[in-house]
Amino acid sequence: MLINYRNSKSVAPKITITNVLKGNFDPKLVKNKIVLIGTTAPSGNDLFFTPDSFASLKLLRIAGVEVHAHITSQIISAVLDNRKLFLFWKESTEILWIIAWSIVGASLAWNIRKLITLVLMNFLSLGILIGISYAIFLNSKWIPIAAPVTGMVITGGIVICYKIQESWQQQNLVMKLLGQQTSPQIANALWQERSDLINSGILPPKTVTATILFTDLKNFSTISEKKSSEALMIWLNEYLSAMTDIVINHHGIVNKFTGDGIIAVFGIPVPSNTVEEIAIDAQNAVNCALAMDKHLLKLNHQWHQEGSPEIKMRVGIYTGTVTVGSLGGKNRLEYGVIGDSVNIASRLESFEKERHPGICRILIAQETLSHLGGKFQVESWGDFYLKGKEISVGIYLVTGRK
Repeated sequence: MLINYRNSKSVAPKITITNVLKGNFDPKLVKNKIVLIGTTAPSGNDLFFTPDSFASLKLLRIAGVEVHAHITSQIISAVLDNRKLFLFWKESTEILWIIAWSIVGASLAWNIRKLITLVLMNFLSLGILIGISYAIFLNSKWIPIAAPVTGMVITGGIVICYKIQESWQQQNLVMKLLGQQTSPQIANALWQERSDLINSGILPPKTVTATILFTDLKNFSTISEKKSSEALMIWLNEYLSAMTDIVINHHGIVNKFTGDGIIAVFGIPVPSNTVEEIAIDAQNAVNCALAMDKHLLKLNHQWHQEGSPEIKMRVGIYTGTVTVGSLGGKNRLEYGVIGDSVNIASRLESFEKERHPGICRILIAQETLSHLGGKFQVESWGDFYLKGKEISVGIYLVTGRK
């Protein structure tokens, strides 16, 4: 039986033992009454917290004999005044109640993505729980509150942790399937489109205007003949790693490695829709190529000290329309970039290979030059018919920034 404490601070009159021994009390207080005898001194260590203890900031405790007085008063009132006893559920019912609210907490965490909405809905659920419990409490029934709240917090926290873990796994899956080394901004944009990849297994094709950058090493075959395959891979990875970092730092995406070559794209997967954005992509690509040129000088100096031969690089850059999306099947998928613009960039890189001024030759077409805004020094090579093309292309050599 739960104790239904009285609201009054003193449930019954108190008479000290000193007054009893001296006869200094009204006999009516004890005649035909139930008398409880006990100690109330703090030194007796017979003090207890009750629900009323938490009604004030002092957290007062009452003596055990006073707790007995509340119990006695409750029994008498139940008989003489028809006062309801304070009821509670069976343990099995309480367990179901706790489980039900735990499921509520888990369901909210599972179905609501926005944090602010989740917090508000949890506060609303908590208010409903407290409201139901208080209404039942006013009808002399007690049901658990702390346990359901704890259950909601624990199950909700477990679901949130699971969703975070699942999100990380999905993100790793997306990035693995795309096979990309990207900047944080591009990685985030790809992640926003994860539902297409996870639900259908592919990213749908999308036609955009982008700038394509092709690189290749000059006389790589000669270099590879002088190194063992193991040493060659270590050397090549050092070079590709450095160039990949440069692409990422200039907001590009490394689409593919072609042995010693790199295919990078500027303007995907977040499409550039305005002339200004397309121009920024083109300028980022040219700045990237110039940064590659500068870093290649450092690498050559390092390799020269190690006894390795100097290398040169060719870069072809073209701005035009491409189609991007998933290529392959469910067992082998990559983020593909196709279109005539890709072919032209490749042809620019391989154009007249022996005509190679400097360490890094950077060739661009008129379509890219028109977006550079006069910010770079260029040298016109003239109009040429590239391999497999029926329309001539204006070719320019980039020599630096103005």
